[in-house]
Amino acid sequence: MKSELTKIANEVYTAYRELPRGFDGHIEVGRGASGSATSKIDKFAEDAILAYLDAHDIRLNVLSEEAGYVDRGCNKTLVVDPIDGTINCTKGIPFFSVSLAVGNSRLRDCESALVKNLYTGDTYYARRGGGAELNGHRIAVSKYVRDNSIFIVFDGKDVAPETERVKSIPSRLRTMGCASLEMCLVAQGAVQAHYMNCTNFERMIRIVDIAASCLILREAGGEVVDLKGERLDMAFDLKDRKNFLAYGDPKVKELVLRSSE
Repeated sequence: MKSELTKIANEVYTAYRELPRGFDGHIEVGRGASGSATSKIDKFAEDAILAYLDAHDIRLNVLSEEAGYVDRGCNKTLVVDPIDGTINCTKGIPFFSVSLAVGNSRLRDCESALVKNLYTGDTYYARRGGGAELNGHRIAVSKYVRDNSIFIVFDGKDVAPETERVKSIPSRLRTMGCASLEMCLVAQGAVQAHYMNCTNFERMIRIVDIAASCLILREAGGEVVDLKGERLDMAFDLKDRKNFLAYGDPKVKELVLRSSE
């Protein structure tokens, strides 16, 4: 499956890089199956993926942010976020990706995953039981050390008040705007946690945002839990939304959940 996912991601990467300079990707062209606005760049990337699957007879159903569930009569499903970090993409911030995961019906049974940074070309991949890699090299999470730690934290509008206490745990904070790549930074040990506690259900994380990077993080030695501390699982359903904590060092889980009580 690695070869197929790599080719799909490269199709999006190549198509994106060949767009004319004046491509107005920010323009809203409708509402996606998830209920969120669909921009022109989202639709462009999703169409490229669906066309590639058809042209190469890749036998997977599709669950995508824009098209919703596409039943192609297959046993397994490709969970897709064609452009994760759409606002970054349309504003010229070089931190956005295509996110791809293959599984049956839930987050827990994802078996293969790939996240590709569509600006740099950096590619994360994981296979269940086979470890995680960045550009072909194995990656692993890092230990939490208070004076040399970085957390990525959901912030701004709709942030839960408990977040303020979590912010005091690391020495530095970041908010990047692309959940798949943010979680991959935890997987490669660049940061020690990714925390999301949002009061607005409609802005919580969806399976299309997290399916691929969750497997990558777990295969790199980390974990993703809900804010009660239970191992995160989600249905292949765009209506399922969650808050979460992703971490590499179990000490982070202990500190964050204690601060949120």
